[in-house]
Amino acid sequence: MNTIIGRITADAQVKKVSEGREVVTFTIAQNDRYRAKGAEGVTESVNYFNCSYWLGTGVAQHLKKGMLVEANGRIGLDIWNDAKGEARGALTLHVQTLQLHSKG
Repeated sequence: MNTIIGRITADAQVKKVSEGREVVTFTIAQNDRYRAKGAEGVTESVNYFNCSYWLGTGVAQHLKKGMLVEANGRIGLDIWNDAKGEARGALTLHVQTLQLHSKG
């Protein structure tokens, strides 16, 4: 299990998938700040996690842009080639537990 704490980038959506099942999808942006060894300044970076929550769609109405959340689940990596043949990737989180920390 991995824990991601960050802000939701857009309101969550409920999507229908095969056999009538539904999934809640949303993206979490996680900010990171660190000072590299020997560097004078602080480096800032953002990681985006595409999240899927399969345990009920009722939570979608509460997941709004800007909200601070804590999500626990399994991290994965989706890799594909785009239309130009260049390799692309995205971090995914298959959410098992979700805690809401603030309003958006």
